[in-house]
Amino acid sequence: MELTIAILLGIVWSQIISHLGASILLHRHYCHKQFKVPGWFEVMGLSMLMIACIRTPIGWIASHRMHHTHSDGPEDPHSSKYVGFWKVLFTTWDIKKIPTKYAKDLFKNPKLVFCHRHWLKILIAVWVISFLISPYFFIGFALVPFIFAKIGFGLLNTIGHRTPGGANVAWLNLFIAGEGYHKNHHENFKRIRLHKFDTGGWLAERLFKDYEPKRKTT
Repeated sequence: MELTIAILLGIVWSQIISHLGASILLHRHYCHKQFKVPGWFEVMGLSMLMIACIRTPIGWIASHRMHHTHSDGPEDPHSSKYVGFWKVLFTTWDIKKIPTKYAKDLFKNPKLVFCHRHWLKILIAVWVISFLISPYFFIGFALVPFIFAKIGFGLLNTIGHRTPGGANVAWLNLFIAGEGYHKNHHENFKRIRLHKFDTGGWLAERLFKDYEPKRKTT
């Protein structure tokens, strides 16, 4: 019974991470600069992403930008045609070299640089501490989001690209917070809400579409 509860709570927690951390912060804000977010949201979202272990967020963002530039071609780091279906499905982030031009702006952000340098230490600390609290806590808090993220990103880059230019696959939204409308995204990557059932886009519009950070006064 405890294991079932841990898994169910882990799935709910994974959806929160998927919406706030992965979809809104990592993809829509960092990758495509669709809107601005406050500093506290960056810290919260990056903390979630470190728990789910997307490894270095700078690497994720840069590889995704590279993917858009070379979508479905030989230089696309997520192309199942050139990289291999199973490799993309299970080792999405095993990318040896990403041109620095895709990440120049990212190294100006100290929060991203910190996560880039220390992601593995953070992951080990999260896993050890959560397991010491309770094996069930570890399963719900850390392990389920880890698996959830890997499945979601792997499916997006394989099933979500079963046709050139991306495919709209509604059931993928169970894992990736509305990002399953991938064809719509590739047609216009500045579009926040991709479909009426794009829950991540819906939430992003309501939270940050009109957000402007306050300017510091001297």
